Parts: sequence; structure tokens; C-alpha cells
Amino acid sequence: MHPWKIIIVGGDRREVELCRLWQEEGLEVALAGFEKCPSIKAASDADIAQANVLITPLSGIKAPGTVAAAYAASQPLQIMPFLKLPAQKYLLLTGSVAPELAQSLPAHACPVLTANDAELATLNAIPTAEGAIQKAMELSAKTLHGSRALVVGLGRCGTVLARMLQGLGAKVSAAVRRPETAALAETMSIKAIFVDELAEKAGEMDFIFNTAPALLLKGPVLKTLKKSAIILDLASEPGGTDFATAKALGLQALLLPGLPGKAAPHTAAGILSRVYRRLISAKISTLINGGKDNAIAEK
Repeated sequence: MHPWKIIIVGGDRREVELCRLWQEEGLEVALAGFEKCPSIKAASDADIAQANVLITPLSGIKAPGTVAAAYAASQPLQIMPFLKLPAQKYLLLTGSVAPELAQSLPAHACPVLTANDAELATLNAIPTAEGAIQKAMELSAKTLHGSRALVVGLGRCGTVLARMLQGLGAKVSAAVRRPETAALAETMSIKAIFVDELAEKAGEMDFIFNTAPALLLKGPVLKTLKKSAIILDLASEPGGTDFATAKALGLQALLLPGLPGKAAPHTAAGILSRVYRRLISAKISTLINGGKDNAIAEK
């Protein structure tokens, strides 16, 4: 019998798919905070009390003690009552924990911050980029082919997105901060624009995809945009766009959180399974084996 007893608290369609995937593989896993998903049998307090792994969404635990939960009966979902239920020491896999809450976590919770995992961030860039392109196609009367597209930030997600846009025939530029990132853009045959040039160059664009977790698309930049331009912000909340100013200017600007769960939940669940299995295998042996750092053989 597998030693993992897993409860997934909150999330969206990717967590539903992850639970189904793991159950098919024989893992002991259940969901909590999915009351509006009728096909899901909710985990009881007794189930959670026996857990040695609790998982919350990649968006993490916010300052009010809440987590994202698309199918929860009460919004937002308070996570602290769930975290106090396990009767034993347990792993808490969560995207992040608000700094002001770090000292409030139960003493028997051992947090592992999943949003910082490089493998997960790299793989998640694929469904994120595809979801952004899908939304751009839905919103625009133009094709991406032949359009001018600006990707703000050329990190993991920005690089994947830029290459996909190139494959569709878009004329892609990238807004960057550092010379080495501009050099990366050059190796991809992408025009580099330094962020201090955005107010001069952004007005040429039909689509702007922001991946940078910094407020770069501000009033001076937004005022130069064409009314037909579309801004899709993929950065973590609150994004990198001044949405109030964009609205006042009559621009289409959307913050798109959780794209992997919306665009490709099955693929996103497979990514979570791959990464979470590695993290649990690496950490849980110290809980189960009394501190002995043995690898647990996966079923």
C-alpha cells in the first residue's frame, strides 16, 4: 500500500484532473473545497485528519488566509481550518505563503513552495502560452499571422509564447530590461525593445502579452496604443498593467490567471503529477520514517 495520504484543497479543473489521474494510478487522494463540482465526493474531516500531504493551488495562500477555489461553495475559501485538521506532521505543498501568515501555519505543517519550482514553471509555460494565444484569437477580428505582437518579459513563459507567436506568422517583439535578454531575443530573430522605450514603440502593436510581474504597462505607454490593440496580462495577480487607466482609455485589457487549468486541464494535471510526485518523494520520507532520508518507491 502506498504511504501517501493526499488531500487537495481548492483549485480548478486541473486539480480535478489530477485527483482522477492519481486515483486511477492507485494513490489515496481526495478533494476538499469542490462542493460545486457534483461528480466529486468531498473529503471528510476524518479523511483530512489522516492526511500526510495537503496540496493547495499554485496561486498560494493569500494574506487573508484564503486560496483560489473555483468550485468551492463559499468564496473565497478559507484554508486555515483545513491546515489544522491533520493529526500528524504533514507536507504542505502550496504555491506560496503570504509573509504575514508564515508564522500562523500549524507547527506540524511542513511547507514546500511549489511556485518556485523551476521544472514546474518551465512546463507550465506551454499551456499558459497556448491559452493566451487562444484568448487572443477569440478577442480579435484580426489573425495573429501578420500582426505585430509584443511580449513583455522574455523569461520561461515569454520565451515559449514568443516562439509560438512566431510559428503563427506574427511579427514578434520583446520588451526586455537587460542586454543579455536582448541578445537572447536576437538569437530568436525577435526585435528587442528595452522597457524604457515602451512609450515610443508600443503604439505599433496589435497584441501585447505581458509576462513580467511588474507594473510596466502604465498610463504613458497605454496612451500610445491603438484602440484596437489587445492587452493580455499573464503575470501573477495583480499583473503588470494599469487596468483602470486601460479601461478609461477604452482599451481591451484582461488579466488571465490560471490559464493552464482553463486551456488544458488534462495536460496541466499531468505536469502537476510529475512535479508533485518528485517533491513528495523527496520530502515525505523524513515524516514517515522518523527522519531517515529514504526514497519512497512510487507505485
